[in-house]
Amino acid sequence: MRALVVDDEPLVRSELVYALRKAGGEIEIDEAPDAVEALRVIAGGAYDVVFLDISLPGLSGLEATKVINALPSAPQVVFVTAHDTHAVDAFELAAFDYVVKPVSQERLARTLERLRAQRETTAVPAATPNGNLGRVALEDGERTRLVKLAEIRYVQANGHIVTARTFDGDLRWKGSLAEAAARLEPAGFLRVHRAYLVNPERVVEVEPFFGGSYLLRVDDKARSEVPISRNYFPTVRKALGL
Repeated sequence: MRALVVDDEPLVRSELVYALRKAGGEIEIDEAPDAVEALRVIAGGAYDVVFLDISLPGLSGLEATKVINALPSAPQVVFVTAHDTHAVDAFELAAFDYVVKPVSQERLARTLERLRAQRETTAVPAATPNGNLGRVALEDGERTRLVKLAEIRYVQANGHIVTARTFDGDLRWKGSLAEAAARLEPAGFLRVHRAYLVNPERVVEVEPFFGGSYLLRVDDKARSEVPISRNYFPTVRKALGL
């Protein structure tokens, strides 16, 4: 794997390079002190990933990523930054990961493992309508995670808490279902109930319930049930081809 580390602070850059080398596996690492130099270096060589600070002199990391994404063989971008305030911007730019400083060796090891796993597969993720390459930024407690849309089974709102169900766990954050729907419905998620959105690709079963309502099951570890209200059922039936 070939990586480029971009940070305007030499000490921070050196620490990140050291942590990446200690994280394990074969990795070739180059460095750049700013985004302009990084773009020049990337144009002259094939890189798998760029570890990029956002707050850079001149051209910012976000602006540089727009240029990187337009390249014919664009490397993955992992933002490494001191703040989590740009996580949504990172999601919109299809960043591979978003890491908040100070960075631990264990955190980098997980990122590298995911990068290597992606390189080993031949499948290319399909772009969703908003162009985010199938990922969404979700606040999970004090962290912001970039989650593949395909991993989300359903989203539930309970009061001011929104929960996204994945195969083996939940992500929770403060918000509303309307806010979640604005981000997920353009990617194909279905409103099935006043409190639920569902990923139709993860539905494995639908059955009648009572009062004209239905239940669906998704393919998480527990085969969780989600109610379908009768008001939404015609739309759900059409979307699922029932």
